[in-house]
Amino acid sequence: MLTPFSLIPPTRAAKTRVDKDLATRLAPFLERGLITSLPTTWQLLCGQLEMAPYVVLPDAGDKSRYDGAACGHPMLRTPLILSQIGWEHLRIGHGLDTSLETLVLHLAYVFHEGMPIFDLQLIQTHPGGLERLRTTLAAIDASSDPFGAHHHRLSSLVIPDAAAYRRCFLAPGGWIDRAAAFDYPAPESAAAFLRSEFTQLVTFIDYCQTTFPPSPRGKSPWTIARTLADLGSRRLREKGR
Repeated sequence: MLTPFSLIPPTRAAKTRVDKDLATRLAPFLERGLITSLPTTWQLLCGQLEMAPYVVLPDAGDKSRYDGAACGHPMLRTPLILSQIGWEHLRIGHGLDTSLETLVLHLAYVFHEGMPIFDLQLIQTHPGGLERLRTTLAAIDASSDPFGAHHHRLSSLVIPDAAAYRRCFLAPGGWIDRAAAFDYPAPESAAAFLRSEFTQLVTFIDYCQTTFPPSPRGKSPWTIARTLADLGSRRLREKGR
């Protein structure tokens, strides 16, 4: 989650550590040329501020995806999901600092419209992430142990046909297999309410690098604050028009 401390420039040692960690996490996409270089902390901050309202504000299809589930209403499903995932469920932004466990449970409880490319690519930045996702969803689907039975019961309260949704991930040639093969749909095929640059981690990183300067060096505090406020309110202004 963004905090005022996010705006404090890191020390040289901290920046070196962050850059090294980011290079390791993004290696699967760097090796395949899906991204060509690493974004800076400032570029990621600007990008996630602009993206956040698209992720947080409900879209027109939000209600229909959960119709029929006992706890499908947002006032019911949000606290239920929060109780299972913890405070990280409330984090917004690029997700590179979100734990693998949270990402996996997020996909078990949140009904996505179409292949959740951004989340799957985030999971791919964790070593063994996709296999962890597969084994967790399979355990939930089979109720094969207390953990699986617990999340099977609760996820069924949130998602109308949770078993069918899990099959989208687990079936041969399904979303996990496609992610492992880096077989992702084109960004333009995503839901209409979400801008294409925010549908995939790789397109988001490319957008950050081509849109924002590497740092706010030379800008006044007032200019920086105005820039961040403009980015964070952009979708609200678009909806108003």
